[in-house]
Amino acid sequence: LGRVRLLMSAGAPVPLPLLRALREVLPAAEAHTPYGMTEALPVTDVSATEIEAAGAGDGVCVGRPLAGVQVRVSPLSADGAAGGALTAEPGTTGEVCVRGPHVKDRYDALWITERAASRDPGWHRTGDVGHLDAEGRLWIEGRLPHVVTTATGVVTPVGVEQRVEALDGVSAAAVAGVGPAGAQVVVLVVVPAAGGPRRPALADPALADAVRAAAGVEVAAVLVTGELPVDVRHQSKIDRREVARRAARVLAGR
Repeated sequence: LGRVRLLMSAGAPVPLPLLRALREVLPAAEAHTPYGMTEALPVTDVSATEIEAAGAGDGVCVGRPLAGVQVRVSPLSADGAAGGALTAEPGTTGEVCVRGPHVKDRYDALWITERAASRDPGWHRTGDVGHLDAEGRLWIEGRLPHVVTTATGVVTPVGVEQRVEALDGVSAAAVAGVGPAGAQVVVLVVVPAAGGPRRPALADPALADAVRAAAGVEVAAVLVTGELPVDVRHQSKIDRREVARRAARVLAGR
């Protein structure tokens, strides 16, 4: 493994601590985390060294657009919809939109999906939420359907989850929005490093206090569980909708 020169990982946001840990296994490999999707791959690229240089941010840094690729965001409204005009304004959170010669031509026989994803002529709406920074780097903050719409504004999940996962004793975390749209509350479901119950349950007060202090947003409840549900297509992607469903049942006394 000391002869491996390049490592690429994709499919979900790759946390920096994982990339650092991989250096012990692949000491000579340059780690890259390209960003893209079936409809447009790749869109951006970034190395572990560049991620370290970018520092901490609200989301996962996936680097700058590749040659010939343009990235813009469609700003989010208070109800979590991405209806704003495409912009490259730094720090604006919205749905990530991409344009390039290798972007998909169209969805076959899915005209409603095609109309929604391509309503800006020449651009593909990815369904991912993120922002561009002042250096032109793209940061991914989660998926559009997973945005939490609270009474005081929208909350994107990835940055919150990263801050909580940095706590000692927490191996994984997921943000869930519980309640009606526009008045949701943030619930954090964490997997303790020492293991958790099969079904979600309320966290002990010490852990709950630590999670609330680290989250950076107002947290209504903290739950613990033994494992988080994942997307059926991607074992590396947390199914936050299922997390929210389970959390809502626990908080409703079921």
